[in-house]
Amino acid sequence: MKKKWISMLLVMIMTAALFAGCSGSSAPAEDAAAKVLDYSTVKIGEITSLVVNDGGWCQATHQSLLAAMEELGIPESNLVVIENVMEDQTSVTNAFNALASEGVNIIIGASSGYATFLSDLAAENPDIVVAQHGDQVPNLIGYQIRNYEGMFLAGYTSALMSDSDKLGFAGSMSEASVRAAINGYALGAKYANPNAQVQLVWANSWYDVDLETQSAKTLINQGIKFMGMEASSPAIPQTCEANSAYCIGYNVDMHDLAPNAVMFSYMWNFAPIFKDVLTATVEGTADTSKYYYEGGDCAEISPFNEAIVPKEVQDKVLAAKAAIASGEIKVYGGELKDNEGNILVPAGSVMSDEDIKVQEFLVENVIGTWK
Repeated sequence: MKKKWISMLLVMIMTAALFAGCSGSSAPAEDAAAKVLDYSTVKIGEITSLVVNDGGWCQATHQSLLAAMEELGIPESNLVVIENVMEDQTSVTNAFNALASEGVNIIIGASSGYATFLSDLAAENPDIVVAQHGDQVPNLIGYQIRNYEGMFLAGYTSALMSDSDKLGFAGSMSEASVRAAINGYALGAKYANPNAQVQLVWANSWYDVDLETQSAKTLINQGIKFMGMEASSPAIPQTCEANSAYCIGYNVDMHDLAPNAVMFSYMWNFAPIFKDVLTATVEGTADTSKYYYEGGDCAEISPFNEAIVPKEVQDKVLAAKAAIASGEIKVYGGELKDNEGNILVPAGSVMSDEDIKVQEFLVENVIGTWK
């Protein structure tokens, strides 16, 4: 079915008129979904920081939303997308108002940088449900994924495959979910090999082909053959492939970008969360006190690259996955130290979700700094 796209030019043209028409109602945001809707007619807005086929975060979010819509029988034509929305008040307000003028019932904010602005806009527009990735914020349904579960498996796989104790990790920006990916990877590596160390390099960018290429080269030049990544461009997998190194893809399945390098990919699967949020919107039960912090199927891994990963390694990784799900493996269980020698979690205890979500540390087998 034909998708409906709105250009940013249209957004700017409409802004002046729309500001005058915004609701000033002080009704509680929890009443946003008071009216029962229909799956065939519910209208959805999506705001993304890049394009929806960016090969990374935005694509993972968009694909998850489409999957949830398909499962619920919501036509794809009911989705209105505004791409390349910067994380500032004017850009987010313009996008929100443009979607409101289209009569959307729910808006998905795909970047945590939108949260503060969307919180205020949602309070002013209680007839629109807003779901936003990131920490819990007033007036919004919040959602996050325990990405460290999938990245634990990534580090575990890398350490099982490597003949060396030294692995690598190419990070984007030092944000909490990125640090969770790094630490999860390092803890998984340590679970496989107590002597495993993870050399960290930063691109300090969410998407930069040149910087990500250099990150991979820096690790490879240190003799590192297996690495994790938290990045969106194809640069790291392709650099690995060109240099007989191996990596774990991130955001979406990156196998086809570098089939001789990607062992498997960690994939953000928001579909189960979006299905619940869309169902609540349609049924009139959406509640902004609701917060989703999910692992399991949401912290998804792609099929293994059987040309690279032996069957015995696959079996061990799948067993570890089951052990995480059962609680046998507690990723942030103690004793756990950071790489400055501080005890984060004493023996016999488990880190709280509040501390896990902040991640203002790197675990002891990471070489590098998060600051």
